[in-house]
Amino acid sequence: MGNPGGMMGGGNANLGPNLGNPRSLNRPGIEARSPQPRMGLQLGLSGRWWDDHGTARKLSLNSDQQRRMDTIFETNKPTLVNLYTNLQRQEVNLAGLSHADLQDESKVFAAIDRVSQARSELEKEYAHTFLQIRQQLDPQQLQALDHQIATAH
Repeated sequence: MGNPGGMMGGGNANLGPNLGNPRSLNRPGIEARSPQPRMGLQLGLSGRWWDDHGTARKLSLNSDQQRRMDTIFETNKPTLVNLYTNLQRQEVNLAGLSHADLQDESKVFAAIDRVSQARSELEKEYAHTFLQIRQQLDPQQLQALDHQIATAH
């Protein structure tokens, strides 16, 4: 999975998990950055894009929208952090399988399943958070955001 400072898609002064990226949850501020290109669902730009002066101006965000987005992010951040920590733990467990366990296909697949499940839970929570943030935008702002997302890659 990699370095958390380096998601939840999106990970974030610069949620990655691009905060846009669950993999980019950063400690201690749990801000997200995108360490590598991300495929799949893109719900936002890199970082806490709603707090970025230039992005806020381009999208015509008002301070009330930004406050609501901050509240949504801060409310969901503990869950995102816990899910990210669980994913890291499952990845470490998989990487740390003993030589004997590596000979047992059922143990290997079970460990892979735990990593996959942890990643899935994190991705879903990330999507939940950023869908809530996107709901704070009007249709024109959403169109402008989606245009910026498309041109950022």
